[in-house]
Amino acid sequence: MKKKMLLPAIAAAILPALLLSACQKNPDSSIVKNKDLDNMISQAQDGENGSANVGELAGEYDTWKTAFQDESLHVSVNVDAKVEIPKSTQMSVFRVKQKKIEQTVLDKVKKELVQEEPLYDGSVLSVQTRKDIEKKIQAEKNELENLKAKKSEYDEESYQIYRDEAQARIDELQELFENAPAQVQWKDFPSDGKLQSVESLYKKDKNNGFYAWAYELNASGDIYYGVTDGKNEKYTAVYAQNNENYGNCLRYSSDRHTYANLQSAAVQGICNSGMWRIDKEISEGDVKMDVRAEDLEAYTDVSATMTEEQAKEKADALLKSFGFTDFQYYQGGLYGEILAEEPDSNGKFKYRKVFYLKYLRNIDGIFVNNEDGSKFTDGWQGDSYVKKEWGGESIEITVNDDGVAGFCYSFPMEITETVVDQSNMKPFEEIKDIFKEMAPVVNATQDSEETVSINVDRIILRYTRVSEQDRFDSGLLVPVWDFMGSRTDTYGERTEEKDTCIMTINAIDGSIIDKRLGY
Repeated sequence: MKKKMLLPAIAAAILPALLLSACQKNPDSSIVKNKDLDNMISQAQDGENGSANVGELAGEYDTWKTAFQDESLHVSVNVDAKVEIPKSTQMSVFRVKQKKIEQTVLDKVKKELVQEEPLYDGSVLSVQTRKDIEKKIQAEKNELENLKAKKSEYDEESYQIYRDEAQARIDELQELFENAPAQVQWKDFPSDGKLQSVESLYKKDKNNGFYAWAYELNASGDIYYGVTDGKNEKYTAVYAQNNENYGNCLRYSSDRHTYANLQSAAVQGICNSGMWRIDKEISEGDVKMDVRAEDLEAYTDVSATMTEEQAKEKADALLKSFGFTDFQYYQGGLYGEILAEEPDSNGKFKYRKVFYLKYLRNIDGIFVNNEDGSKFTDGWQGDSYVKKEWGGESIEITVNDDGVAGFCYSFPMEITETVVDQSNMKPFEEIKDIFKEMAPVVNATQDSEETVSINVDRIILRYTRVSEQDRFDSGLLVPVWDFMGSRTDTYGERTEEKDTCIMTINAIDGSIIDKRLGY
């Protein structure tokens, strides 16, 4: 079998495309356009294209060590990595599509986790009482007094503008105060427990702020939001959505002190945005940008004193009760989790301890992993402005001494067809040469004064999802080589990304996959 080497011309062609941000329009580079999935399928079926025996692919490479650099691109690469091959005799190619949250799954979650506790329409939490608005009015008045005290720091025109804006906010809040209820009337917000179209809920009550928000971001989709009233000191919320632009999800949280912020149209990352590992030092950005380690304080009335294995047993049993047999434990540990949006009266952000357990789809002992980048577009396509995201499927469960504290099913996926059974794949001997050729190109910067250092410590053969350039509803699961490690940029200040995917190479045709583009 002849080894197919990447030509320098190809590297030159792909560089501009790979340097573009995921927030820009998908690049038009020929190397991207010519990523032909039909041709890839043909190679998967071609016995001359390597081997279908997974155990043969790595050859003698239990580990791989090398170091190289590209001075023109200011990139240096060091590889000292274990080559991880799954204990499976074969890998295949599967066709998949996004799967909607179904009412039957929502019902199972409510039955198992909420049980007999009554749920109310979650928009009830958007209702502001007179007491709530009164606090806001006082805060605005305090700001106005501070402005007046510092009048000498502004020119007259600017001072008048700021003063008028502050007074306008006070006047608006005062009008809301006059029409606000003294107490929330929970009986006025019944829930039938059903997923319903966002459009129908919005048209029933266009003054409902929650459904007006949902309609703006998900006009053609479905939604369910239910909460308990907290009277038994248990604040439970269930949120589900089917949203063709931002993704489908099903979320649950229950806490002794407050409701979790589940009602976000953006699926990616919402379930663990306020979490950090207890056994690791907290750095800026690990929890929230405005929360420092010294501002954190653990609750004393709820903890997680069980072992991680006991927590995992609870999570496994939950998934089994839902019928989610295709998922296996991927990673986790003991975490701190902030649910409150505001600090307490002492300026502390209270957090609870939970075991965080992440599950991924597993096919014949091989994980499907799209964690290192959502398929994302945000820009003009012809005459239409398109903003869409298709992230990696996952189930995240949190467990503490009270039981299952959280459940989050993001970007559900359905396998619709086995396209190639026992795919042929290129040997690692060839894959590593592609990595050496393309790693500097993929990680290059456009600034000549910036340097990039790459360290690879794991090389993993597993599945990832790819799709055509503008398809957000269907794709293929294909075997890939993920090169994992750290990336350090040095430009004035040093920034480092750890445990990140340095590069993904399609194991079938050797093409470079950008998970943010989805292909």
